[in-house]
Amino acid sequence: MAITSRQFNQLSEMGISLWQSRARQNAAQTKQDDYLPQNQESLTELSKQKLFSDILLSLNLTLGEVKAQDNHLDVGLFNWYFLTKEIKEKATQADAPKQNSLIHCVDNKLVSPSIETIAQSANLKKQLWHIIAKHLL
Repeated sequence: MAITSRQFNQLSEMGISLWQSRARQNAAQTKQDDYLPQNQESLTELSKQKLFSDILLSLNLTLGEVKAQDNHLDVGLFNWYFLTKEIKEKATQADAPKQNSLIHCVDNKLVSPSIETIAQSANLKKQLWHIIAKHLL
Protein backbone atom coordinates (compact mmCIF):
# COMPACT_ATOMS: atom_id res chain seq x y z
CA MET A 1 0.00 0.00 0.00
CA ALA A 2 1.41 3.38 -0.97
CA ILE A 3 1.14 6.40 1.28
CA THR A 4 1.82 10.06 0.67
CA SER A 5 4.85 11.81 2.09
CA ARG A 6 2.50 13.74 4.41
CA GLN A 7 1.07 10.48 5.79
CA PHE A 8 4.58 9.08 6.14
CA ASN A 9 5.69 12.15 8.12
CA GLN A 10 2.65 11.94 10.41
CA LEU A 11 3.23 8.26 11.12
CA SER A 12 6.94 8.88 11.72
CA GLU A 13 6.12 11.67 14.20
CA MET A 14 3.91 9.20 16.09
CA GLY A 15 6.85 6.81 16.33
CA ILE A 16 5.48 4.31 13.84
CA SER A 17 8.30 3.03 11.66
CA LEU A 18 7.50 1.98 8.13
CA TRP A 19 9.23 -0.03 5.47
CA GLN A 20 10.70 2.28 2.83
CA SER A 21 11.21 1.39 -0.80
CA ARG A 22 14.63 1.15 -2.35
CA ALA A 23 13.82 4.13 -4.59
CA ARG A 24 13.68 6.45 -1.57
CA GLN A 25 17.10 5.24 -0.43
CA ASN A 26 18.56 5.56 -3.93
CA ALA A 27 17.28 9.12 -4.25
CA ALA A 28 18.92 10.12 -0.99
CA GLN A 29 22.23 8.60 -2.02
CA THR A 30 22.40 10.36 -5.40
CA LYS A 31 24.84 13.28 -5.41
CA GLN A 32 24.45 16.64 -7.12
CA ASP A 33 27.07 15.90 -9.81
CA ASP A 34 25.20 12.74 -10.82
CA TYR A 35 22.77 14.89 -12.82
CA LEU A 36 23.01 16.41 -16.26
CA PRO A 37 23.46 20.20 -16.19
CA GLN A 38 20.44 22.16 -17.35
CA ASN A 39 20.30 25.55 -19.03
CA GLN A 40 18.10 27.41 -21.50
CA GLU A 41 19.80 25.68 -24.44
CA SER A 42 19.14 22.19 -23.03
CA LEU A 43 15.53 23.18 -22.34
CA THR A 44 15.17 24.29 -25.98
CA GLU A 45 16.53 20.91 -27.13
CA LEU A 46 14.10 19.10 -24.80
CA SER A 47 11.19 21.07 -26.21
CA LYS A 48 11.88 19.45 -29.61
CA GLN A 49 11.29 15.98 -28.13
CA LYS A 50 7.73 14.68 -28.64
CA LEU A 51 7.81 12.73 -25.37
CA PHE A 52 8.74 15.83 -23.37
CA SER A 53 5.95 17.84 -25.03
CA ASP A 54 3.48 15.05 -24.28
CA ILE A 55 4.52 15.01 -20.62
CA LEU A 56 4.07 18.77 -20.31
CA LEU A 57 0.68 18.49 -22.01
CA SER A 58 -0.41 15.74 -19.58
CA LEU A 59 0.62 17.95 -16.66
CA ASN A 60 -1.30 20.88 -18.18
CA LEU A 61 1.91 22.93 -18.42
CA THR A 62 3.50 25.04 -21.14
CA LEU A 63 7.19 25.28 -21.95
CA GLY A 64 7.19 28.81 -20.53
CA GLU A 65 6.34 27.42 -17.09
CA VAL A 66 9.43 25.20 -17.05
CA LYS A 67 12.65 26.78 -15.79
CA ALA A 68 16.14 25.36 -16.26
CA GLN A 69 18.19 25.40 -13.05
CA ASP A 70 21.81 24.30 -12.54
CA ASN A 71 21.20 20.56 -12.49
CA HIS A 72 17.43 20.18 -12.87
CA LEU A 73 14.28 21.50 -14.45
CA ASP A 74 11.87 23.34 -12.19
CA VAL A 75 8.51 22.19 -13.50
CA GLY A 76 6.56 23.98 -10.77
CA LEU A 77 4.90 20.88 -9.34
CA PHE A 78 8.21 19.08 -9.03
CA ASN A 79 11.90 19.26 -9.89
CA TRP A 80 13.10 16.95 -12.65
CA TYR A 81 16.66 15.64 -12.55
CA PHE A 82 18.25 13.72 -15.44
CA LEU A 83 20.92 11.16 -14.57
CA THR A 84 24.34 11.31 -16.21
CA LYS A 85 25.37 8.48 -18.51
CA GLU A 86 27.85 7.05 -15.96
CA ILE A 87 25.22 6.81 -13.23
CA LYS A 88 22.72 5.17 -15.60
CA GLU A 89 25.32 2.57 -16.59
CA LYS A 90 26.12 1.76 -12.95
CA ALA A 91 22.43 1.43 -12.09
CA THR A 92 21.77 -0.71 -15.15
CA GLN A 93 24.65 -3.05 -14.31
CA ALA A 94 23.54 -3.35 -10.69
CA ASP A 95 19.91 -4.02 -11.64
CA ALA A 96 20.66 -5.86 -14.89
CA PRO A 97 17.33 -7.71 -15.29
CA LYS A 98 15.23 -4.76 -14.17
CA GLN A 99 15.71 -1.01 -14.34
CA ASN A 100 13.60 -0.06 -11.31
CA SER A 101 16.06 2.38 -9.78
CA LEU A 102 16.50 4.44 -12.94
CA ILE A 103 13.22 6.34 -12.58
CA HIS A 104 11.91 7.33 -9.18
CA CYS A 105 10.18 10.20 -7.42
CA VAL A 106 10.69 11.20 -3.79
CA ASP A 107 9.47 14.42 -2.19
CA ASN A 108 8.46 15.95 -5.55
CA LYS A 109 11.91 15.22 -6.98
CA LEU A 110 11.67 13.17 -10.17
CA VAL A 111 14.90 11.44 -11.21
CA SER A 112 15.18 9.75 -14.59
CA PRO A 113 17.50 9.07 -17.51
CA SER A 114 17.49 11.64 -20.30
CA ILE A 115 14.37 12.05 -22.43
CA GLU A 116 16.30 10.64 -25.41
CA THR A 117 17.06 7.45 -23.46
CA ILE A 118 13.49 7.10 -22.24
CA ALA A 119 12.08 7.65 -25.74
CA GLN A 120 14.09 4.66 -27.01
CA SER A 121 12.76 2.22 -24.41
CA ALA A 122 9.13 1.17 -24.09
CA ASN A 123 9.85 -0.14 -20.58
CA LEU A 124 11.30 3.20 -19.43
CA LYS A 125 8.39 5.12 -20.96
CA LYS A 126 5.96 2.89 -19.09
CA GLN A 127 7.87 3.39 -15.83
CA LEU A 128 7.95 7.16 -16.32
CA TRP A 129 4.21 7.42 -16.99
CA HIS A 130 3.51 5.18 -13.99
CA ILE A 131 5.67 7.35 -11.70
CA ILE A 132 4.07 10.56 -13.00
CA ALA A 133 0.54 9.20 -12.54
CA LYS A 134 1.27 7.78 -9.10
CA HIS A 135 3.34 10.57 -7.56
CA LEU A 136 2.81 13.78 -9.48
CA LEU A 137 -0.80 13.94 -10.71
